[in-house]
This record gives sequence, structure tokens and C-alpha cells, in this order.
Amino acid sequence: MQRIITLTTDFGYRDHYVGALKGKIYSNIIGCTLVDISHEISKYNTEDAGFVIGAAYNQFPKGTIHIIAVDASVTDYTKAICVEFDGHYFITADNGIVSIILGEEDFDKAIEINHDGMMKSNDIFVYCAYQLNEGRQLEEIGVMLESIYSPSRLATNVVLNRNKITGKVIYEDSYGNLVTNIHRSDYEVVSEGREFAIRVKNYRINRINDYFADFKLNDRATLKERAGELVAIFNDIDLLTIALFYSKPDTPGGTPRKLMNLQLNDTIVIEFDSETQY
Repeated sequence: MQRIITLTTDFGYRDHYVGALKGKIYSNIIGCTLVDISHEISKYNTEDAGFVIGAAYNQFPKGTIHIIAVDASVTDYTKAICVEFDGHYFITADNGIVSIILGEEDFDKAIEINHDGMMKSNDIFVYCAYQLNEGRQLEEIGVMLESIYSPSRLATNVVLNRNKITGKVIYEDSYGNLVTNIHRSDYEVVSEGREFAIRVKNYRINRINDYFADFKLNDRATLKERAGELVAIFNDIDLLTIALFYSKPDTPGGTPRKLMNLQLNDTIVIEFDSETQY
């Protein structure tokens, strides 16, 4: 079987690191298919890595191996792990990334990968992928784990009340769009067709667009006139996203973060009219 192996790193493309990792894989795993998910994760940012992998992995077929080399030094205090979840295998350091991918779900199996203590992190990851590709079971590759590292900050989940949903900003994409942890299903459970306001610091949004250019305009040319308008939308993985229409991340005030001085983990609230129902 031709195995798919995905790569997510904070290596960037300026140096040789990505090419060297791919060469190592191709030299040891014959007939695999490598797919880059991202090599532009900000340095050592495990939360961004967890979000990106969590958003992408389930688009791949079951049995895919995901190597995640972000803040991935294997030390006496940080284990090299392989986690099986939802038919996929995640190989990385035990630094919280897999816990972010899992969210509130439990993993199926997890191991600390056996190695001789002299191998570098990427060598360990590739060796584990090689053994999986050869058909070995996790029990043969390492020592079974009952738990993996989960940062305490991950405990902050979405709070649903009768007339309010409280969430937080969890990711900023390359367009400057701010992704929250409020899922479409959370909104649908509480909404019941009521009017609402999304409150972001001192800003207020009263509508969720079906798509970014959803302004009910007859003349397409007038879309440009809406540039810079603050909008809310559920993105391709159904998470509430705050954006500026035609945002320009490289200009002052060109993204919601710059415009509203928003940071990761800042609070986002949807308040619903307590009286209006349809």
C-alpha cells in the first residue's frame, strides 16, 4: 500500500531543513507519498500547529501518517510519541500539539517511541513512520501511554448559556482572519433564530455572512467599496471567524488584530436577544 505521510513544521523554506527531512523519508520509506501541510508555522508555536493539523488531517484517507516537527526537540523531559486517533497516526514530541488536535476527544492509542537515546528528533519520527509503513503495530514500536501532555490553557472551552456564547480567538491565518473556537453547532444550539450581536472588544457585528462577499449587492464592482468592512463568517471547518473584507495584512490597520488590538486567547461573545424569537 502506498502510504501518505504529511509534514508540518516551523522550518520555513529559507534553509535546508525541509529538503533534508524529505530526503531522509524518501531514502528510508520506499513508495510513500509526501504531502506538505505547512512549513510556515510560527517558530515553536504548538497552538498554531495543533490548529493547522486539526483543520487538515481528516481530509486525508485513514491510515495517513502525520509528522509534526514544531518545537519538537526530544529530551529527557519531552518524549517522542505516536498517537493513533480516528484512523490517523500523529508523530511528534509530547508538547501539547496532539492534545490540541484531539480537543475534547480521547485518543485511541498512544506510545512513547522506542529509540536508542542518540537519535535526533527527526530521525526518531522518520523511524516510527518507517515501522508503521512496514505494518508494525504501535505496541511493537514503543511503550503504551495512558496519557499525553495537555497544557492547562487548553481547559478554556466555549461556554454556552441561554442568551450568550463565550469563546476565544485561537488562530490568525495568513489573510489576517481571526478564527475563534465557537463552532457553527454551538451557535445553532443557542440561537433559535434570535437576533444577536457578536461583541469583540468595543466592536459589534450583527450579521454572520454566508461567504466573505455576501453583501446582497447587484453590482459586483461595488464590492470594492466594502473593503475594510468588519465581517463574521463560519469558515470551511465551521468555526466562527472575524475578518476584514479584502484585508491587507501588510498594512497598518489591515487586519482585525491590528484594527481592534486583538490577541490570541482574547474573548469573543455572541449575545442573543432574550425576547426576539422566530
